[in-house]
Amino acid sequence: MADSRFFKKSGPFTLAEICEQTKIEIPENADPLRKFEGICFLEEATSKDISSYHHNKYLLQLQKTNAGICFVMPEAVKYVPSATVALVTKQPYRCFGKIASMFFPSSVASDSISPLASIHATAKIGKNCTIHPYAIIEENVSIGDDSVIGSHTVIKSGSVLGAKCVIESHVVITHALIGDEVYIKPGARIGQPGFGFHMDSLGHFNIPQLGRVIIGNDVQIGSNTTIDRGSLTDTKIGNGARIDNLVQIAHNVEIGDNSVLVAQVGIAGSTKLGRFVIVAGQVGISGHLTVGDGVKIAAQSGIMRNVDKGETIAGSPAIPVRDWHKQTIALKRLIKGK
Repeated sequence: MADSRFFKKSGPFTLAEICEQTKIEIPENADPLRKFEGICFLEEATSKDISSYHHNKYLLQLQKTNAGICFVMPEAVKYVPSATVALVTKQPYRCFGKIASMFFPSSVASDSISPLASIHATAKIGKNCTIHPYAIIEENVSIGDDSVIGSHTVIKSGSVLGAKCVIESHVVITHALIGDEVYIKPGARIGQPGFGFHMDSLGHFNIPQLGRVIIGNDVQIGSNTTIDRGSLTDTKIGNGARIDNLVQIAHNVEIGDNSVLVAQVGIAGSTKLGRFVIVAGQVGISGHLTVGDGVKIAAQSGIMRNVDKGETIAGSPAIPVRDWHKQTIALKRLIKGK
């Protein structure tokens, strides 16, 4: 159960409201005015709770659940107990997430600007924004309506944030143009100069980093993640991208729409990832590469070549995942043969 000290709960909600939110028809013989008070795992749910069945490893829990409502795929309806209202959908976990957001809405702006925040006279702050103590908003910054800026966050000169953004504490944003509904978690660094210098026999010579960071709509950026601004072109993060904690994105990198980068991924400069790319934890990607749409990269892989659309790869250097499995099996056989 969510701890009420940290999470404020809304509700209760009726079956009719839940079906309206998820666009599912109210089942026959179900009471549309029946109220439900929360969300819960299958095994812990009561008749006042809503749950979800989205993976076959939880079949036993589904068969024994006391949940009042359960979102299920069509093929699982036969396993739902008779006392539980089955809401049938091909995307049960997405529907469950929508209802979870109803009960526990994310941070809501409250038109409250702390007198301890430092806001430059030229900054443009939208309607209904919340700015917490010790935030620093520099000159010519623009922040859209209904946004929240956390304590000790610094938004440097000229940066632009869209509407309904949530920027947690201790974030630094500079040289950035950020879309709507972007969520940046504590400690992230956006727009700092990249690792740009020239090496020769005379020593290292810094190259000015003159680009920006462009972030689309509905992007999430994890704690202590760093996104360098471009050198001459821009670093770009596409709409709907999900970036985990401790990710490093170098200058001029482009991340396609709805791509996912898991913790401790590092991407070197000028590499371009397509749409719906999934990069698992601790993957390293060399610079100036192109990774096609829909590529899946296994954890701890090292990417040193371009990757075609739709490939699934693993290993270091990364190869097609089937070949990687063959290599692993061959190595085991070789060891056993000694």
